[in-house]
Amino acid sequence: MTESRVPYEIQGWDTGDDHFDISICVNGFRFTTTVSPDCFVDSPRAIEHFREIFELIKADDDDSSEVWDYAEQIADVFLPEFERLAPPRPHKAMLTLADLAVRGSFVCQYQVVEEKPFAVAVTERVWEDTSLPAEWDMRCVQSVFPIIDPVDVEVPCSDEDSVYDTIPRRVFVKGRAIFYKPCWSPSDAVNEVAKYSRIHTSGLSTQQLSTSRLFGVVTGRGGLAKGLLYEWIETRDAGTLALIIGADTPLTLREKWAAQIRNAVTGLHTLGIVWGDVKPENVLIDTNDNAIVIDLEGGTTRGWVDRDVSGTVEGDLQGLEKMVDFIFNDESPLRLDRGHDEDHTDRSPRSEIL
Repeated sequence: MTESRVPYEIQGWDTGDDHFDISICVNGFRFTTTVSPDCFVDSPRAIEHFREIFELIKADDDDSSEVWDYAEQIADVFLPEFERLAPPRPHKAMLTLADLAVRGSFVCQYQVVEEKPFAVAVTERVWEDTSLPAEWDMRCVQSVFPIIDPVDVEVPCSDEDSVYDTIPRRVFVKGRAIFYKPCWSPSDAVNEVAKYSRIHTSGLSTQQLSTSRLFGVVTGRGGLAKGLLYEWIETRDAGTLALIIGADTPLTLREKWAAQIRNAVTGLHTLGIVWGDVKPENVLIDTNDNAIVIDLEGGTTRGWVDRDVSGTVEGDLQGLEKMVDFIFNDESPLRLDRGHDEDHTDRSPRSEIL
């Protein structure tokens, strides 16, 4: 986005056959904007641009700056509506995840006429009070980890004027530092918790299996997972292998990290667990220079694992081979290509489930 302060956050998108929906958060309110060429009138250039962006998203190139710039240009059209419908809420003495919950939801109608964009209408979305599938209810599908209410998770916030700009990461449960990751897909959350349940019941220590560990599950209505809480890991420097590795990294450390990652992947496979999103951003380097595998949610990142082997042992081994080259080879193409679209690497589409 631009250097100036902006009042919204692009949270991602969902695609249809010939359109996509952009999810935008403003002061705790969610705005969903459908972008479809059906709403483009006498605008051939806008339609062509839309198709270019749509193809990037469909090809899993949605981490590119072109896609995010396009989404921000559309969001900017609705700035007056954001200001009118999503006022800030005064900061309280103690901020919790409950305070950051969605305050309301709107549907935005976007149109382009003669190449000029318009915010045609913004209407409030009313959610039907329907029951959620039982297989998404964390209270029923797992019993290993505690279920935690959002009101019991404290979120540090130093700027009283930007409560909803706060992105919860390091949070506190009964004074204990915990890492928080929001859940955008109920099924993915269930699958990830199942993986951590296997790790927990295996009895393997972090020295035996160098992976992150789940602490608890934050749930909302119907036991739906709203976020996962992980044991806090103190990291050195920038934190991830992607940012720490360099030409001056000693060979002894490279060998240590490669061995720990190999052992972690082997250990996961022994437990019937696939890592999935193999990449150096998903390896933390702690203060004792240990490499710790994180993010077992799944998915893949372009350049690391081919889509046709995504979510398989074969895919993990493919990514692991590239990871080892990334660690030892300072001329690795994956090392040299880093940073081109780094600001958008970890963003992903997010669901509309409240």
